Amino acid sequence: PTLVDHSPLVGVALRQGRYTIKHVLRQSEETRIMTAIATDAQANERKVFLKRWECSTEPLAQRAKDVAYYEQVTGLLAKVRHPLLPVIRDRFAEGSYYYMVQEYIDGESLDERLQKLLRPLPERGVLNYMNTLLNVLIVLEQQRPVLRHYDISPANIIIDTRGRALLTGFQIAPPPAPPGARSTGERGRKRTTRKLSISPYLPIQDRPYDQRTCIYSLAASMHHALTNVAPPHYPAYPPVRMFNPNVSPVLESILSRALLEDNTIRYQSYEALKRDIQRLL
Repeated sequence: PTLVDHSPLVGVALRQGRYTIKHVLRQSEETRIMTAIATDAQANERKVFLKRWECSTEPLAQRAKDVAYYEQVTGLLAKVRHPLLPVIRDRFAEGSYYYMVQEYIDGESLDERLQKLLRPLPERGVLNYMNTLLNVLIVLEQQRPVLRHYDISPANIIIDTRGRALLTGFQIAPPPAPPGARSTGERGRKRTTRKLSISPYLPIQDRPYDQRTCIYSLAASMHHALTNVAPPHYPAYPPVRMFNPNVSPVLESILSRALLEDNTIRYQSYEALKRDIQRLL
């Protein structure tokens, strides 16, 4: 349902004809990021997921720096091997863009599933998703340097045909701006986590962004799954049983703690949250 209608990019071939764009999923003028489904001619036209970032066009030295930046940060993701993370198949620069190609996951996002069912998901399934995704987040935390997902949301949690929850949609910060590109007034402006990432699944402001922020985003996504009521919720998240009395009081208590705006009294680590989830399982 989120496909971009009538995109001029459909049919465009990349990497000397290897990849052909079939469907544009999202294209943002604000972030200069495009995502699409393409086919790989070197793999019997198998579907792949393609992500594109726009680089500077001039001067050439700045474009080279942008390409080197994306090469480095996507390289960190490409090194991670986990059955519940999409495999990165290819990375390359072409024209004024940098591309990353991931394996295509046959399934649907948690967001799509909720839109289709129009009702909350059962607690047992949500507990399994939480437990699985916490395992993935623990693996990312063990990487050096640490890798964190800056946009955990139902749209980036894919349920594959085997019923497994996979984590996709990793955000990459834009390259550092060249000197003089931003005014000092803009640099000095107060920023919040939510404004930076434009996601209602983030706390209003978390500094620093760490495990506790990811815990909040994961809990916010599961709150949505259990209630079929999307955020934002102001001034604080309501107890989950207010929307779905079938949820157990214990899980409601776990989510309420994970969704506290004050990160000092939120769960402090993935392992602590996982222990409480596994007791319920």
